[in-house]
Amino acid sequence: MKRTQWRMVFMAILLGLALNIPALARAAAPITKATAKKAGFQQLWQLPVGISATNPDSVAKLWHLGNNLYVLTRNGYMINIRAKLGVIRWTIKLPGRASSIFRPETFAPHQFMILVSGHILIVDERTGGIVHNASLHFAPGTNPIMVEKHILIGSLHDRMYALSSNWPPRNLWFQLDTGDSFIADPVVVDSQAVFASRKGIIFGRDLADGTGQWKRHVGGHLLASPAAANGEVYFPCMDSNVYAINADSGISPWITRLPGALDFTPVILQNHLLVPTGSVGLFSLSMRTGLKQWGPVPDGFRIVGCKGGEIFVATTHGTIVVVSLMTGHVLKSMAYDQPSIFMHNSKTSTIFLAAVNGDVEALQPVQRQ
Repeated sequence: MKRTQWRMVFMAILLGLALNIPALARAAAPITKATAKKAGFQQLWQLPVGISATNPDSVAKLWHLGNNLYVLTRNGYMINIRAKLGVIRWTIKLPGRASSIFRPETFAPHQFMILVSGHILIVDERTGGIVHNASLHFAPGTNPIMVEKHILIGSLHDRMYALSSNWPPRNLWFQLDTGDSFIADPVVVDSQAVFASRKGIIFGRDLADGTGQWKRHVGGHLLASPAAANGEVYFPCMDSNVYAINADSGISPWITRLPGALDFTPVILQNHLLVPTGSVGLFSLSMRTGLKQWGPVPDGFRIVGCKGGEIFVATTHGTIVVVSLMTGHVLKSMAYDQPSIFMHNSKTSTIFLAAVNGDVEALQPVQRQ
Protein backbone atom coordinates (compact mmCIF):
# COMPACT_ATOMS: atom_id res chain seq x y z
CA MET A 1 0.00 0.00 0.00
CA LYS A 2 1.09 3.59 -0.62
CA ARG A 3 1.96 5.79 2.37
CA THR A 4 -1.20 7.90 1.89
CA GLN A 5 -3.35 4.74 1.83
CA TRP A 6 -1.78 3.50 5.09
CA ARG A 7 -2.44 6.91 6.61
CA MET A 8 -6.12 6.74 5.62
CA VAL A 9 -6.52 3.28 7.21
CA PHE A 10 -4.66 4.38 10.35
CA MET A 11 -6.86 7.48 10.72
CA ALA A 12 -9.99 5.37 10.23
CA ILE A 13 -8.85 2.99 13.01
CA LEU A 14 -8.21 5.94 15.32
CA LEU A 15 -11.66 7.31 14.49
CA GLY A 16 -13.20 3.93 15.30
CA LEU A 17 -11.55 4.06 18.73
CA ALA A 18 -12.77 7.63 19.23
CA LEU A 19 -16.33 6.55 18.48
CA ASN A 20 -15.97 3.63 20.92
CA ILE A 21 -16.42 1.09 18.14
CA PRO A 22 -15.35 -2.48 19.05
CA ALA A 23 -13.90 -3.34 15.64
CA LEU A 24 -13.44 -1.56 12.34
CA ALA A 25 -15.25 -3.25 9.49
CA ARG A 26 -14.04 -2.63 5.95
CA ALA A 27 -17.26 -1.70 4.21
CA ALA A 28 -17.72 -2.44 0.55
CA ALA A 29 -17.84 0.59 -1.71
CA PRO A 30 -21.40 1.74 -2.51
CA ILE A 31 -20.31 1.76 -6.17
CA THR A 32 -17.48 -0.61 -7.08
CA LYS A 33 -14.55 0.43 -9.27
CA ALA A 34 -15.73 -1.97 -11.99
CA THR A 35 -19.26 -0.57 -11.99
CA ALA A 36 -17.98 3.00 -12.06
CA LYS A 37 -15.57 2.24 -14.91
CA LYS A 38 -18.36 0.82 -17.09
CA ALA A 39 -20.26 4.10 -16.67
CA GLY A 40 -17.20 6.20 -17.50
CA PHE A 41 -16.23 7.14 -13.92
CA GLN A 42 -13.15 6.55 -11.81
CA GLN A 43 -12.94 6.18 -8.05
CA LEU A 44 -10.84 9.01 -6.62
CA TRP A 45 -10.82 7.58 -3.12
CA GLN A 46 -12.74 5.33 -0.75
CA LEU A 47 -12.64 5.59 3.02
CA PRO A 48 -14.30 3.74 5.93
CA VAL A 49 -15.14 6.21 8.69
CA GLY A 50 -15.15 3.76 11.58
CA ILE A 51 -18.69 2.37 11.74
CA SER A 52 -18.71 -1.41 12.16
CA ALA A 53 -21.47 -3.99 11.91
CA THR A 54 -21.60 -4.14 15.72
CA ASN A 55 -21.85 -0.38 16.19
CA PRO A 56 -25.43 0.94 16.55
CA ASP A 57 -24.51 4.20 14.81
CA SER A 58 -24.93 4.94 11.08
CA VAL A 59 -24.35 7.72 8.57
CA ALA A 60 -27.25 10.19 8.45
CA LYS A 61 -26.11 13.27 6.51
CA LEU A 62 -23.35 14.38 4.14
CA TRP A 63 -22.26 17.95 3.32
CA HIS A 64 -19.57 19.61 1.21
CA LEU A 65 -18.32 23.03 2.35
CA GLY A 66 -15.20 24.66 0.95
CA ASN A 67 -12.43 22.07 0.74
CA ASN A 68 -14.06 19.78 3.28
CA LEU A 69 -16.58 16.98 3.36
CA TYR A 70 -18.59 16.53 6.55
CA VAL A 71 -20.12 13.19 7.50
CA LEU A 72 -22.72 13.24 10.27
CA THR A 73 -23.80 10.08 12.10
CA ARG A 74 -27.19 9.55 13.69
CA ASN A 75 -25.67 9.78 17.17
CA GLY A 76 -24.23 13.22 16.41
CA TYR A 77 -20.59 12.54 15.49
CA MET A 78 -19.26 14.93 12.84
CA ILE A 79 -16.30 13.72 10.76
CA ASN A 80 -14.23 16.15 8.69
CA ILE A 81 -12.64 14.72 5.51
CA ARG A 82 -10.40 16.52 3.03
CA ALA A 83 -12.59 16.35 -0.07
CA LYS A 84 -9.80 16.03 -2.63
CA LEU A 85 -7.66 13.49 -0.75
CA GLY A 86 -10.14 11.43 1.23
CA VAL A 87 -8.16 11.94 4.47
CA ILE A 88 -9.86 12.30 7.86
CA ARG A 89 -8.79 15.46 9.70
CA TRP A 90 -10.85 15.32 12.88
CA THR A 91 -14.03 14.10 14.52
CA ILE A 92 -16.16 15.74 17.20
CA LYS A 93 -19.25 14.74 19.13
CA LEU A 94 -21.90 17.43 18.72
CA PRO A 95 -24.37 17.96 21.61
CA GLY A 96 -27.33 16.42 19.83
CA ARG A 97 -28.51 13.73 17.43
CA ALA A 98 -28.64 14.06 13.65
CA SER A 99 -32.34 14.93 13.64
CA SER A 100 -31.56 18.19 15.51
CA ILE A 101 -28.48 19.17 13.48
CA PHE A 102 -28.64 21.44 10.41
CA ARG A 103 -26.31 21.99 7.46
CA PRO A 104 -23.11 23.95 8.24
CA GLU A 105 -22.64 27.43 6.76
CA THR A 106 -19.43 29.44 6.36
CA PHE A 107 -19.20 32.03 9.15
CA ALA A 108 -15.68 33.52 8.86
CA PRO A 109 -12.31 32.43 7.44
CA HIS A 110 -11.62 28.91 8.76
CA GLN A 111 -14.90 28.88 10.73
CA PHE A 112 -18.39 27.55 10.10
CA MET A 113 -21.65 27.83 12.01
CA ILE A 114 -24.01 24.94 12.64
CA LEU A 115 -27.35 24.69 14.44
CA VAL A 116 -27.48 21.92 17.06
CA SER A 117 -30.40 21.28 19.42
CA GLY A 118 -31.53 24.91 19.51
CA HIS A 119 -27.99 26.32 19.80
CA ILE A 120 -25.80 28.04 17.23
CA LEU A 121 -22.19 26.83 17.32
CA ILE A 122 -19.14 28.38 15.67
CA VAL A 123 -16.58 25.68 14.85
CA ASP A 124 -12.94 25.93 13.75
CA GLU A 125 -12.88 23.96 10.48
CA ARG A 126 -9.16 23.17 10.91
CA THR A 127 -9.41 21.49 14.32
CA GLY A 128 -13.08 20.86 15.07
CA GLY A 129 -12.84 23.03 18.18
CA ILE A 130 -16.01 24.88 19.23
CA VAL A 131 -15.20 28.60 19.28
CA HIS A 132 -18.60 29.96 20.36
CA ASN A 133 -21.87 28.49 21.60
CA ALA A 134 -25.09 30.47 22.10
CA SER A 135 -28.73 29.53 22.62
CA LEU A 136 -31.16 30.58 19.90
CA HIS A 137 -34.13 30.63 22.30
CA PHE A 138 -36.30 29.15 19.53
CA ALA A 139 -36.58 25.87 17.65
CA PRO A 140 -35.01 26.26 14.18
CA GLY A 141 -36.80 24.89 11.13
CA THR A 142 -34.41 25.92 8.34
CA ASN A 143 -30.71 25.82 7.61
CA PRO A 144 -28.91 29.07 8.49
CA ILE A 145 -28.17 31.47 5.63
CA MET A 146 -25.57 34.20 6.12
CA VAL A 147 -25.54 37.22 3.78
CA GLU A 148 -24.18 40.74 4.35
CA LYS A 149 -23.52 40.08 8.08
CA HIS A 150 -27.12 38.90 8.56
CA ILE A 151 -27.98 35.34 9.61
CA LEU A 152 -31.44 34.22 8.46
CA ILE A 153 -33.04 31.30 10.31
CA GLY A 154 -36.64 30.14 10.13
CA SER A 155 -38.40 28.90 13.26
CA LEU A 156 -40.77 25.98 13.69
CA HIS A 157 -43.04 28.39 15.56
CA ASP A 158 -44.33 31.51 13.83
CA ARG A 159 -41.21 33.46 12.86
CA MET A 160 -38.39 34.07 10.40
CA TYR A 161 -35.47 35.68 12.22
CA ALA A 162 -32.64 37.92 11.01
CA LEU A 163 -29.75 37.82 13.49
CA SER A 164 -26.53 39.82 13.59
CA SER A 165 -23.29 37.99 12.77
CA ASN A 166 -21.35 39.59 15.64
CA TRP A 167 -21.13 37.54 18.83
CA PRO A 168 -23.32 36.89 20.62
CA PRO A 169 -25.88 37.19 17.80
CA ARG A 170 -28.74 39.58 18.47
CA ASN A 171 -32.14 39.80 16.89
CA LEU A 172 -32.28 42.45 14.15
CA TRP A 173 -35.82 41.81 12.93
CA PHE A 174 -38.35 39.04 12.52
CA GLN A 175 -41.39 38.22 10.41
CA LEU A 176 -44.36 36.91 12.37
CA ASP A 177 -46.82 34.46 10.81
CA THR A 178 -48.99 33.28 13.70
CA GLY A 179 -49.80 29.58 13.79
CA ASP A 180 -47.39 28.75 10.96
CA SER A 181 -43.78 27.57 10.66
CA PHE A 182 -40.78 28.10 8.39
CA ILE A 183 -39.05 24.96 7.10
CA ALA A 184 -37.97 26.03 3.58
CA ASP A 185 -34.62 27.82 3.52
CA PRO A 186 -34.71 31.56 2.81
CA VAL A 187 -32.80 33.16 -0.09
CA VAL A 188 -31.40 36.65 -0.59
CA VAL A 189 -31.64 38.39 -3.97
CA ASP A 190 -30.10 41.86 -4.31
CA SER A 191 -30.42 42.62 -0.57
CA GLN A 192 -34.00 41.37 -0.60
CA ALA A 193 -34.80 38.45 1.72
CA VAL A 194 -37.38 36.10 0.19
CA PHE A 195 -38.82 33.28 2.29
CA ALA A 196 -41.94 31.17 2.60
CA SER A 197 -44.04 29.76 5.42
CA ARG A 198 -45.14 26.15 5.48
CA LYS A 199 -48.79 27.02 4.84
CA GLY A 200 -48.02 28.81 1.57
CA ILE A 201 -47.26 32.49 2.20
CA ILE A 202 -44.20 33.98 0.46
CA PHE A 203 -42.64 37.15 1.87
CA GLY A 204 -40.26 39.72 0.39
CA ARG A 205 -38.48 41.83 3.01
CA ASP A 206 -35.58 44.28 2.98
CA LEU A 207 -32.60 42.38 4.41
CA ALA A 208 -31.25 45.36 6.35
CA ASP A 209 -34.30 46.16 8.49
CA GLY A 210 -37.08 43.72 7.57
CA THR A 211 -39.40 46.41 6.30
CA GLY A 212 -42.33 45.11 4.30
CA GLN A 213 -42.10 44.89 0.55
CA TRP A 214 -44.71 42.35 -0.49
CA LYS A 215 -46.56 39.18 0.53
CA ARG A 216 -47.91 36.48 -1.78
CA HIS A 217 -50.27 33.54 -1.09
CA VAL A 218 -50.00 30.32 -3.11
CA GLY A 219 -52.31 27.34 -3.30
CA GLY A 220 -50.52 24.76 -1.17
CA HIS A 221 -47.87 24.03 1.42
CA LEU A 222 -44.25 25.02 0.75
CA LEU A 223 -41.97 22.27 2.06
CA ALA A 224 -38.93 22.49 -0.24
CA SER A 225 -36.35 25.26 -0.33
CA PRO A 226 -36.46 27.49 -3.43
CA ALA A 227 -33.78 28.28 -6.01
CA ALA A 228 -32.93 31.82 -7.14
CA ALA A 229 -31.27 33.46 -10.16
CA ASN A 230 -31.51 36.65 -12.21
CA GLY A 231 -33.84 38.41 -9.80
CA GLU A 232 -36.38 35.60 -9.59
CA VAL A 233 -37.07 32.90 -7.00
CA TYR A 234 -38.51 29.51 -7.94
CA PHE A 235 -40.76 27.77 -5.42
CA PRO A 236 -41.98 24.16 -5.78
CA CYS A 237 -45.37 23.92 -4.07
CA MET A 238 -47.44 20.99 -2.85
CA ASP A 239 -50.36 22.18 -5.00
CA SER A 240 -48.30 20.63 -7.89
CA ASN A 241 -47.25 24.04 -9.25
CA VAL A 242 -43.83 25.62 -9.61
CA TYR A 243 -44.05 29.37 -8.97
CA ALA A 244 -41.57 31.84 -10.45
CA ILE A 245 -41.62 34.91 -8.20
CA ASN A 246 -40.01 38.26 -8.95
CA ALA A 247 -37.95 39.14 -5.86
CA ASP A 248 -38.69 42.87 -6.10
CA SER A 249 -42.43 42.77 -6.66
CA GLY A 250 -43.73 39.30 -5.71
CA ILE A 251 -45.37 39.02 -9.14
CA SER A 252 -45.29 35.64 -10.93
CA PRO A 253 -44.08 35.79 -14.54
CA TRP A 254 -45.15 32.15 -14.87
CA ILE A 255 -46.67 29.20 -13.01
CA THR A 256 -46.14 25.65 -14.29
CA ARG A 257 -47.99 22.52 -13.20
CA LEU A 258 -46.09 19.22 -12.84
CA PRO A 259 -47.18 15.73 -11.76
CA GLY A 260 -46.10 14.33 -8.41
CA ALA A 261 -45.27 15.83 -5.04
CA LEU A 262 -43.13 18.96 -5.28
CA ASP A 263 -41.17 18.53 -2.06
CA PHE A 264 -37.60 18.57 -3.42
CA THR A 265 -35.38 21.61 -3.92
CA PRO A 266 -34.90 22.59 -7.59
CA VAL A 267 -31.47 23.19 -9.14
CA ILE A 268 -30.47 25.84 -11.69
CA LEU A 269 -28.00 24.93 -14.44
CA GLN A 270 -27.48 27.18 -17.43
CA ASN A 271 -31.04 28.06 -18.60
CA HIS A 272 -32.58 24.97 -17.00
CA LEU A 273 -34.64 24.85 -13.82
CA LEU A 274 -34.31 21.20 -12.80
CA VAL A 275 -37.27 20.15 -10.66
CA PRO A 276 -37.50 16.71 -8.99
CA THR A 277 -41.04 15.53 -8.29
CA GLY A 278 -41.77 12.80 -5.79
CA SER A 279 -42.77 9.40 -7.27
CA VAL A 280 -42.36 10.71 -10.85
CA GLY A 281 -38.88 12.00 -11.63
CA LEU A 282 -36.79 14.94 -12.79
CA PHE A 283 -38.09 17.66 -15.15
CA SER A 284 -36.39 20.58 -16.88
CA LEU A 285 -38.29 23.86 -17.16
CA SER A 286 -37.28 26.96 -19.07
CA MET A 287 -36.32 29.63 -16.54
CA ARG A 288 -37.68 32.35 -18.81
CA THR A 289 -41.07 30.88 -19.71
CA GLY A 290 -41.65 27.94 -17.36
CA LEU A 291 -42.32 25.64 -20.34
CA LYS A 292 -41.26 22.03 -19.93
CA GLN A 293 -38.06 21.34 -21.88
CA TRP A 294 -37.87 17.63 -21.08
CA GLY A 295 -38.77 15.00 -18.50
CA PRO A 296 -39.33 13.09 -16.56
CA VAL A 297 -36.11 11.22 -15.92
CA PRO A 298 -37.86 8.37 -14.09
CA ASP A 299 -37.42 8.43 -10.30
CA GLY A 300 -34.65 11.06 -10.43
CA PHE A 301 -34.65 12.96 -7.15
CA ARG A 302 -31.23 14.59 -6.67
CA ILE A 303 -28.55 16.22 -8.82
CA VAL A 304 -25.23 14.83 -7.52
CA GLY A 305 -22.84 16.39 -10.04
CA CYS A 306 -22.41 17.74 -13.53
CA LYS A 307 -19.81 18.14 -16.23
CA GLY A 308 -20.16 19.99 -19.51
CA GLY A 309 -23.55 19.16 -21.00
CA GLU A 310 -24.20 16.20 -18.70
CA ILE A 311 -25.77 15.94 -15.25
CA PHE A 312 -25.50 13.08 -12.79
CA VAL A 313 -28.81 12.17 -11.17
CA ALA A 314 -29.48 9.83 -8.23
CA THR A 315 -32.70 7.83 -8.56
CA THR A 316 -34.93 6.27 -5.94
CA HIS A 317 -34.45 2.77 -7.39
CA GLY A 318 -30.71 2.51 -6.68
CA THR A 319 -28.89 3.97 -9.67
CA ILE A 320 -27.01 7.08 -10.70
CA VAL A 321 -27.81 8.04 -14.28
CA VAL A 322 -25.88 10.32 -16.62
CA VAL A 323 -28.37 12.59 -18.38
CA SER A 324 -27.98 14.98 -21.30
CA LEU A 325 -28.80 18.47 -20.02
CA MET A 326 -30.01 19.49 -23.47
CA THR A 327 -32.37 16.59 -24.20
CA GLY A 328 -33.01 14.77 -20.90
CA HIS A 329 -31.95 11.46 -22.46
CA VAL A 330 -30.30 8.94 -20.14
CA LEU A 331 -26.84 8.19 -21.54
CA LYS A 332 -25.38 5.82 -18.92
CA SER A 333 -26.19 4.40 -15.52
CA MET A 334 -24.48 2.71 -12.59
CA ALA A 335 -26.09 0.86 -9.72
CA TYR A 336 -25.20 1.07 -6.04
CA ASP A 337 -25.78 -1.88 -3.74
CA GLN A 338 -26.22 -0.28 -0.33
CA PRO A 339 -28.49 2.36 1.18
CA SER A 340 -26.49 5.55 0.65
CA ILE A 341 -26.52 9.26 1.41
CA PHE A 342 -25.75 11.51 -1.58
CA MET A 343 -24.52 15.04 -1.38
CA HIS A 344 -26.69 17.50 -3.28
CA ASN A 345 -24.10 18.84 -5.70
CA SER A 346 -24.70 20.67 -8.94
CA LYS A 347 -21.47 22.67 -9.16
CA THR A 348 -18.66 20.13 -9.55
CA SER A 349 -18.03 16.94 -11.47
CA THR A 350 -17.20 14.96 -8.33
CA ILE A 351 -19.87 12.68 -6.87
CA PHE A 352 -19.66 12.26 -3.09
CA LEU A 353 -21.63 9.49 -1.44
CA ALA A 354 -21.61 7.65 1.86
CA ALA A 355 -23.06 4.24 2.56
CA VAL A 356 -25.20 4.19 5.68
CA ASN A 357 -22.78 1.62 7.13
CA GLY A 358 -19.87 4.07 7.02
CA ASP A 359 -18.05 3.88 3.70
CA VAL A 360 -17.45 7.23 1.97
CA GLU A 361 -16.54 7.45 -1.70
CA ALA A 362 -15.63 10.07 -4.32
CA LEU A 363 -16.18 9.42 -8.05
CA GLN A 364 -15.29 11.53 -11.06
CA PRO A 365 -15.92 11.10 -14.79
CA VAL A 366 -12.94 9.82 -16.73
CA GLN A 367 -11.36 12.38 -19.05
CA ARG A 368 -12.29 11.56 -22.62
CA GLN A 369 -9.49 11.31 -25.17
